Amino acid sequence: MTPRLVFSPKYDLTLYGLERLHPFDGRKYSRAWGRIRAALGERATALAEAPDAPVSDDRLLLVHTQAYLDTLARSSATIAEALELPFLKLLPHWVLERRLLTPMRLATQGTILAMGHALAGTTAMNIGGGYHHAFPDHGEGFCLYADVPVALAHHRRAGAIAADEPVLLIDLDAHRGNGFFAAFQDDPAVHILDVYNAQRYPGLFDGDENRHLYQVPLIAGRGDADYRAALDRELPEFLASAPSPRLAIYNAGTDIIAGDRLGGHEVSYAGVAARDRLIVDTLAKRGIPTVIVTSGGYSDASHRLIADLAIHLVERATG
Repeated sequence: MTPRLVFSPKYDLTLYGLERLHPFDGRKYSRAWGRIRAALGERATALAEAPDAPVSDDRLLLVHTQAYLDTLARSSATIAEALELPFLKLLPHWVLERRLLTPMRLATQGTILAMGHALAGTTAMNIGGGYHHAFPDHGEGFCLYADVPVALAHHRRAGAIAADEPVLLIDLDAHRGNGFFAAFQDDPAVHILDVYNAQRYPGLFDGDENRHLYQVPLIAGRGDADYRAALDRELPEFLASAPSPRLAIYNAGTDIIAGDRLGGHEVSYAGVAARDRLIVDTLAKRGIPTVIVTSGGYSDASHRLIADLAIHLVERATG
């Protein structure tokens, strides 16, 4: 089936230029979309869909606590801490609501929308989302809303997927997805493969390794060969461990690239692009409906890699 692309220019995170004090490129979503449009022309427009509104509290409460949402709704300090920008606590809350919270809520709705398309049988990519450090009761690591757990909970409630149907979560952002893990650790239907840099935040997995076999730590800075060897070793075993999945979720963080200020994996541009193609093509060959979110990326290459993956999905399907 033809892939679907979910995007809104309102995903961009802008704060009168102050966002540049963090290495995250807040405009990478629209920059990626510009490259996608340039490469695909009207095909991109035909395959694209934008979320019509930010995610509702009703849907967020499927995962997040009321106390946490209440704090986000009134406290600049809470937002500043989660986004690792201490000066934000000095700004009026309405500014942060408009410029930061609303775009992230819109991208969370985008993940819900993309997952709906995937559950209908196609590959769908949200040009945003992947907030894998957001916990049910707090945010951290530049993540406020646990978009993937919220999306899955929503579609389970809607009856699009049963609570016991297997789901694969492949998290290849450079940083361990501690928030997604917290949301899913007691959910036997969700199987997680997380290949991460153990020497960067949030550090080495400290849970039961015998129960969670596919939390895979890597040493920083080892480059393409070691990273690809880990994937070639772990991915087939992981897929074999959870036969007949109803859905796969790919958290395609681009911060493993060499030169990324926060990632530390030092994988080449070609190596990151090859990783993305390996994952989506393997899942497609197995007939597993897949939703993709873009997660972290703190270099100028991030938006280009996001665009490359979207272009690959479309050209593979449409020629």
